[in-house]
Amino acid sequence: MQAPFDIVQTLGPPGAASPALPDGYNRVIQGDCLAVMRALPDASFDLLYLDPPFFTGKAFHLFDNTPDPRHAFSDAWEGGLQTYLAWLQERLVEMHRLLTPTGALLVHLDWHAVHYAKVLLDRLFGYTHFQNEFVWYYSGGGASRRRFARKHDTILYYTRSATEWTFHADRVREPYKWTRGQRRADGSARDYTRGKLPDDVWEHHALLPWAEENLGYPTQKPEALLTRLILATTNPGDVVGDFFAGSGTTAATAQRLERRWVTADLDRVSVCLTADRVSDLLAPGSVTLAARRARARAQEHFAGICADATRLGVAPETRVACGLSLLPPPGFTVERLADLAPRNEPLLP
Repeated sequence: MQAPFDIVQTLGPPGAASPALPDGYNRVIQGDCLAVMRALPDASFDLLYLDPPFFTGKAFHLFDNTPDPRHAFSDAWEGGLQTYLAWLQERLVEMHRLLTPTGALLVHLDWHAVHYAKVLLDRLFGYTHFQNEFVWYYSGGGASRRRFARKHDTILYYTRSATEWTFHADRVREPYKWTRGQRRADGSARDYTRGKLPDDVWEHHALLPWAEENLGYPTQKPEALLTRLILATTNPGDVVGDFFAGSGTTAATAQRLERRWVTADLDRVSVCLTADRVSDLLAPGSVTLAARRARARAQEHFAGICADATRLGVAPETRVACGLSLLPPPGFTVERLADLAPRNEPLLP
């Protein structure tokens, strides 16, 4: 029987060995997130970021002008909410197992299903393991005359332990809105140079169409968001996991912040985008594109990946340009589909 996923590439110089990275190399994997997670050892990640389908009922295409179903993914669920929650629960169970004793899980959703997901997480992790409902507020278009505009996502923050976890508030301090005349409750003056401690609502624009980091992926998140989350909840050298790689924002941000990482996606295009994105960080200019404007460059990049159906991960010319190698993954066991654990019982009736 064919294995349920492939290690596509190991990227960058190795770090220290760990359960998730037995040879120290970061990994890009193509495969279903559940199969990938079940092949990983217990307590192997310091942070897991989950940006799954949101239960929107929509189909998403890479670039609006290429509505080819081969280049799309669906967020429609036959059977409705219960089907979605059963699917999500299976993955949350594995994520709970994969976290280190002081590790954390960040689940990124929106109004469609986040409240149901919190019930699942409270039962799985324990109510006292919930730390924050982090609200990412983004302004922009999409106002409504029938209701208040829906302009935020929610990130549920849970820790494996109820008493000990990693959090660095000083790394993500924000500028004060007022820089004079405001004193502390005890009357002492504020030190405005440090900025204020962060709270659980963060205002930052969504990814702009002309942003240099924009790869044309429909659910791409800005690096600024992942930077904030990873800086606050991990240390350099910690292992970060993201099994819905999408455009590779988590892997790229972790690489830039000197965290180690494992990322996976079922979609070949996503895997190629992620591998290219990290490669360009390791060796700027190794992914050569003719277009100058960000959106045109993204379209050119997408078209090049789709034109070569055999490509998986970094293109050969990119590997030569940035000196990357394809390495076998010693110690990384691959569970076969027939050996996967049975489906967990739903936590909700």
